[in-house]
Amino acid sequence: MMKKREICRGMAALLWMSIYLTGCSLLQNDRNPEEWFKQTLGGLAGKDSFTFNGEAAVRTQSQKGFRESLSYEGRLTEHDKLTIRSMLPSQPAEVKTSKPLNIKNVHAAESGFRRQDGQWVHLFSEGSTTLNSSLARFNPLAQLDAVSRLPKQMKEASGAARGTKVLRIELEPAAARQWLSEQLEAEMGKIRQQADTGEQAGSAQEKRQLADVWNKGDAQLKQMLDHSEVGMVYYLTIDKKTGFPVKLSSESVIRYLNLHNQEEEETLVNDVSFNP
Repeated sequence: MMKKREICRGMAALLWMSIYLTGCSLLQNDRNPEEWFKQTLGGLAGKDSFTFNGEAAVRTQSQKGFRESLSYEGRLTEHDKLTIRSMLPSQPAEVKTSKPLNIKNVHAAESGFRRQDGQWVHLFSEGSTTLNSSLARFNPLAQLDAVSRLPKQMKEASGAARGTKVLRIELEPAAARQWLSEQLEAEMGKIRQQADTGEQAGSAQEKRQLADVWNKGDAQLKQMLDHSEVGMVYYLTIDKKTGFPVKLSSESVIRYLNLHNQEEEETLVNDVSFNP
């Protein structure tokens, strides 16, 4: 009788242990995509330092291949200080990854930012004016911050590698167009600011010509954006064990009318890999 009770107790203990372990697994697997996304943002916010490498390319409707491409890398330090550098296209892949960020001769442009009150404030720029004006748009932390607050549809994607979770995040079309407009207009503003700084040494005629070029470009940009359709889809790969992001991929498609009132389509593909 005693042995029977001990066996029953032992079985009960094993049963409870099994339920506990299964429950822990279910709790993890039962997280919905929004909870996984929030955990990832929390993991990033809690990091004092990490690095990332990215590549972006543009493809047009009339061209089969990619028209332009950009490689870049970034480093977060002191929790809120971010440096992003664009890499020279001529550098082979092994050079880009084998040298630290303080090697000055492998990048074409560099911009520094600091997170203040939830916003990434521009601190400095070096190198190519055109590239520097675009680097802020490839800040993956700013991208994730924007995704978190914009209206979207989020679901788990299939085909994730073992130990990872992949989220598919599609912004609502109106929100995608507004977000893209804000980024491009901010870039135009930086170009104007840098031009104003450089034109102080120029003649009055050069200043007028530069102002005319910028005003024309700004007007054209606003016209295209006002009659555009924008779609943005993100794929966020998360390490299930740590909750830290492994990769952030995105595809942005914009359809607009060009200066000849003809429809154009451009696609921006961007991939970022994180290194904790």
